[in-house]
Amino acid sequence: MNIYADRINITSAVSNLSWQNTLAELATTMSFDIAKSEAQHTNIYLPHEGSIIQMYTNDEIFRGIVLTVDDGSKTSNKYTVCDFGWYLNKSKETYQFNSMPAHKAIRKVCSDFNIEIDSIPELITNITKIYFDKTISEILQDILEICGGGYNLDVTPKGLRIYKIGSIYAYPEFRLSPNTHLIYSPLLRGNTSHSVSIEDMKNSVKVITEKEGNYSVKATLKDDSLISKYGLLQEIVKIDPEKENPNNVAKQKLSELSKTKETFSFEIIEAIDSYTRAGYVITVDGSEYIVEGSGHSIKNGIHYVKLDLRKFG
Repeated sequence: MNIYADRINITSAVSNLSWQNTLAELATTMSFDIAKSEAQHTNIYLPHEGSIIQMYTNDEIFRGIVLTVDDGSKTSNKYTVCDFGWYLNKSKETYQFNSMPAHKAIRKVCSDFNIEIDSIPELITNITKIYFDKTISEILQDILEICGGGYNLDVTPKGLRIYKIGSIYAYPEFRLSPNTHLIYSPLLRGNTSHSVSIEDMKNSVKVITEKEGNYSVKATLKDDSLISKYGLLQEIVKIDPEKENPNNVAKQKLSELSKTKETFSFEIIEAIDSYTRAGYVITVDGSEYIVEGSGHSIKNGIHYVKLDLRKFG
């Protein structure tokens, strides 16, 4: 593994390296320290705010910009770095799309902000909507929701990447020693926590419309087995009947909401040249989970990973 600042190799001086990403946040955040005394005596380059940081294993896996330099300590500088998703979270714009295919709308936004594209699917849903004073990430996320949701949006060194959740699987492995065979990392997981909750469950969906203050029920769909088991937990959904089918909305919402919420977290060791990140799907004990968050750190040459998961499907 190698770390570069403004194309200068600073790997030997970097300590306390860690980075994190989540499904909820577009940007990946990295932090590390550089000892001042070591830099003074060995001419190690000290990054500054705005420096470009790159991390390589076999390939470049991270590229970001230094946001903060904490140089108050006498012994070391502490750096906070974000990948270029940070710009999408900070920049705002106003757009009006009139029946523009979603993939073209996304490409237009990226072009306007000089955002390179790694990969995006051919999203053919037409977008007709005005976005006023919204961040670029909010606009992109909303377009993906209009396309049916279930997509992840992140940034790689090649640019913006959009993919359907479930299309990329992680298979983290590591070796106990150089001459041993690879082991699937979740088999030797540690610090495990697991919970199942019905707190957000709904087992009945009522679809309504509203006109001039008068409300009308257009569809009701229930899961009687769940109601018998957990009691009635109802959701109300208001629709525009000219744009949406009440029965389809009820069916979709009940399918989405009539589930227990299962969360799972643990720590693993992963090979240095392997990278399990938020949005990927991982198999644990025969069940599939979405990685909602991943936290990585390198200590004594070992790649430690904390994974926060939820049940997939």
